[in-house]
Order: sequence, then structure tokens, then C-alpha cells
Amino acid sequence: MIKMKTTWAAAAAAALACAWVPAQAADWHSAGIGYTMGNKYKEPGSDKSVEKSVITLSYVGGYKLGTNFFTLDMLTSETNNTARNSPRGAQEVYVVYNHTLSLGKLGAATKMGPIRDIGMQAGFDFNSKNDTFGAGLTKVIAGPKLEFDVPGMLTAGVFYYKENNNNSVAGKNVSFDGTYRLGMVWSFPMNLGVPAEFKGFANYTGEKGKDGFGGQTAAETWVDAALLFDVGSMAGKPKTFFAGPTYQYIKNKFGNQPTLAGTKVSAPGLTLRANF
Repeated sequence: MIKMKTTWAAAAAAALACAWVPAQAADWHSAGIGYTMGNKYKEPGSDKSVEKSVITLSYVGGYKLGTNFFTLDMLTSETNNTARNSPRGAQEVYVVYNHTLSLGKLGAATKMGPIRDIGMQAGFDFNSKNDTFGAGLTKVIAGPKLEFDVPGMLTAGVFYYKENNNNSVAGKNVSFDGTYRLGMVWSFPMNLGVPAEFKGFANYTGEKGKDGFGGQTAAETWVDAALLFDVGSMAGKPKTFFAGPTYQYIKNKFGNQPTLAGTKVSAPGLTLRANF
């Protein structure tokens, strides 16, 4: 319990450290709701494919000293990933928040060569899932990142990563070792007969010590990408309604060793999105 409270305190401190400046109205923002579906997802412990539906609420906004980013995913699985003691598919809530403080906007000389800006990012992840494993994680993630001078957006960073999670199978709370994460986020505008954007993220997270069963964790690779077409532009509503294919690739999901079934994911999907 003490370790969980400590992790939550660290998460709160990371968020507050990023928001030490007085609250400011956003200079720009984008918010929306999305729906993604696919039937090739995997969960550690089983090689069976899992069909999932995901509703996503998202917000990103910039103010005079940086940016705020927030997503809320509500995931529903079908019966190959069931709720605990139930034939019903499991449900999960996953929240991500981070704040980036721009050193350039603070007055530092950050523009050099292909680099547009340098930022300091900090934030947290939170989830709760009602399957047999009963995940209930908190993550604190913080570190510097580079923003590249390209059409659209491309960032890359090196972050400190600390995770605390629940393991209902082993009957314990697990405080993993702190480790590193290499992260990249991108969004590139395109025109493929219809305006489109290619967007996504890629993370490489190092080993994080022992898991709840006492086994050594492995480094994890996680990539999510989407090619979304601006279908609203064909009806006179540009940058409002989007649709297109998505793809998720994961190696050693959740830091599990590759010998465990269900830890490698290669999952195509379809996303629909409406911007507010």
C-alpha cells in the first residue's frame, strides 16, 4: 500500500511540476472522439486472437509555454478475453496525460539544424481492467524530448519510466524497477487523392526488474500507427471526420518474456474519428 501511495504521489508531483505556471488559456487545441475495432489483438497467456472495440476521447492543446495532451480509452474485449469469473468480455479504462514545457518558449535558443524545439515532458498513465489478471497500473514518465522541423509533427525523447501494477493471479501489488523509455510520436499530412494524415507513436521500454511471478522482465517494443483519410472534406467538412486503417505491433507485451504465449501482437484495425 505504501508503494502504491508513493507511486501515485510521484505521478501527481510529475503533473504538478509540469504545470507550475499559472493556468493559461489554450492558444490552439484539438479534441475529438474515435472508435477503433480489430480482431487480431492478443493478451499475454493465450495465443487466441481477441476482438476489441475501443472508444477514445482525446485532447491536445498548446499555450504560451508548452502543450497538454490527454487521452481516455474505453476498451471492450469479446469472449477470448473475459471478465473475471464471467463469460462476458473484459472491459478496461486507460488514461494518458502529459505536459510538455517548451524550452524555446521559455527563451532558450533551441532551434538548430533539423531541431525546431526542445521540451521537458512529464505525465502519467492509469488503467483498470476487470479480467482475471486485474491490472490496475500507474506509470510515471518524464524526460527531455526533441521536436523536429518537419511538415506536421515529429518528436523523439528519452524518458524515465516507473510502473506500479496489480497482479490478481499472483495476489500481489508489484512495484517494478525504474527504467528508461525511448519514445517517438508523429503526425504527417498527406494527399492521397483525399487529404490524409499518417500518425502514431513508437515506444521502446527497457527491462523493469522482476514481475509479480518472480520472473525477469524483457524490453518491450510497442507501435501504434494509423492512416486516416479526411472523409469530411468530400462533404464540405474538412478536418472534421476521418476514417482509415490502423496497425498495432507489440513485442514482449507488458514486459513479458517472448516464451509466453500472446506477447507478440500484429493487429490491423479500422478507426473512425470526429474532431470537435
